[in-house]
Amino acid sequence: MEFYKILQKIMLDKNLSIPDISRATGLSDSTIRSIISRKTKNVSLEVAFKLSEGLNVTLEELNGDAPCTKMNNLAKEEEILLSNFNKLNDLGKNEANKRVAELTEIAKYSYTHETKHNDESYIPTTFAAHDDSDPEIAKHDADVARKFLSKIKKK
Repeated sequence: MEFYKILQKIMLDKNLSIPDISRATGLSDSTIRSIISRKTKNVSLEVAFKLSEGLNVTLEELNGDAPCTKMNNLAKEEEILLSNFNKLNDLGKNEANKRVAELTEIAKYSYTHETKHNDESYIPTTFAAHDDSDPEIAKHDADVARKFLSKIKKK
């Protein structure tokens, strides 16, 4: 199959536009547009490598060979995540990595998060700055805060 057809199929499968591919690969819009409009049959290795890396496809797939099963075993959520990630520039990718790393430190979002508290009586406590307009709740919250602060002072 000609290269431009393969690229068009990938664009369709991943719901990507020419600017999306340009951002993900570092290739100019005009280069990608030219591949498609001129019905290019072959591209340089440099272009193929950039497309492979940026679009998360194998060189074999870009060559029209059967896709590698490893690349196709991604869950739909993972494909969406990778597709969105590949649309980011380097600064955005660094920020995304930081935020994902932060999420892994929060037990609510992580499978592998282990509590650092061996005390079985430990109860995580969150204090929020808001007004519930309920004096009973406010009194309860204040009591919880006082107990928490007294425990910290004892340590």
